[in-house]
Amino acid sequence: MATRRRQLGAVDRLPSGRYRLRLTDPATGARVAGGTFAAKADAEKALAAAVTAQDRGTWASSRSTLTLSDYSTQWLGSRLTSNGARLRPRVRELYEGQLRLHILPTLGRAPLSKLRTTTVRFWYATLTDSGPGASTAAKCYRLLRAILNTAVEDGLLAVNPCTIRGAGAERAPERAIPTIPQVLALADAVDPRYRALVLLAALGGLRRSELFGLQRRHVDLTKGLVTVEAQRQQLAHGQLVIGPPKSEAGRRTVAVPPQAVNALKAHLDSWTAPDADAWVFTGDKGGPLRDAVWQHEWDVARRSVGLPGLHFHDLRHVAATLTAATGAGVKEIMHRLGHSSTQAALRYQHATPERDRAIAEAISQLVEAAASPRPEPS
Repeated sequence: MATRRRQLGAVDRLPSGRYRLRLTDPATGARVAGGTFAAKADAEKALAAAVTAQDRGTWASSRSTLTLSDYSTQWLGSRLTSNGARLRPRVRELYEGQLRLHILPTLGRAPLSKLRTTTVRFWYATLTDSGPGASTAAKCYRLLRAILNTAVEDGLLAVNPCTIRGAGAERAPERAIPTIPQVLALADAVDPRYRALVLLAALGGLRRSELFGLQRRHVDLTKGLVTVEAQRQQLAHGQLVIGPPKSEAGRRTVAVPPQAVNALKAHLDSWTAPDADAWVFTGDKGGPLRDAVWQHEWDVARRSVGLPGLHFHDLRHVAATLTAATGAGVKEIMHRLGHSSTQAALRYQHATPERDRAIAEAISQLVEAAASPRPEPS
């Protein structure tokens, strides 16, 4: 068996053809297992990461008792977003819930060094088969993979055991989009103080948190524009958190159709305080609109129009689909919806019979124009 030894570890090729990484614990001088790899380059990369971590003093051997529960707490406390900012309170709350409910009950007591692909595969299969559903399972898998990726970077793991192909992909079935008459019926079914909220979601494409974060100064009735520069969210214990939109692409100014502008004008006149920083959408006592208050109103409205399973977020899909149906390109859809990736925008470019007929008619007009005899020059 050929072996290449280094000061702090070695890479061996096993009879099976895989490559085994063995490391030297700098504290004890003992050799410890670092995992096996299909490719030599991967084993070399893991060795280099472990050596770097040892130099930094952040490495722990396979005998370490640091558990996933303890490490995930550290991870949440130090986690940064892609632009270097701390996790937003609502995102942190979601991660904490996924860990508490779906990840740590099964894997929390396991030492990081003992986590294997077989362990993760069993956990994921159980979560998918008898847990909260495929969508939540995918979200939890992505969170676990992100945590363990950081553990690899920290030198606590030689390789991430989350290697299940496609496990992090959500494959939610396409939801039925309400029709325009149904949207108008919903707008008429809610309390009049929330009619503009429904129309602005369905025709302007704003997220609920963006709607709740609107202030009077964000609305330009003369030009028919609504500017999104903040969102307001409510945490589980009731605290209201105000922050920037979901991404930089979420900062945008959206032109809204006259139906929504007229509803907004009536709303501002009747239910919004006159100062520039006044919340546009409020509760019946004038305070910030609370999640529970709006959810009750929405539940009553959707049942009354025969759409008990309709989500409020589905109205945003209406706006996206209407935008695509006008012939708008991907960049235009991305702007109106505040998307930062083309993948999300492409989701709404449905091939409908009506749109297909419009395309056929447009092609026909082009053919006729090209085939028509041109007038002789005078």
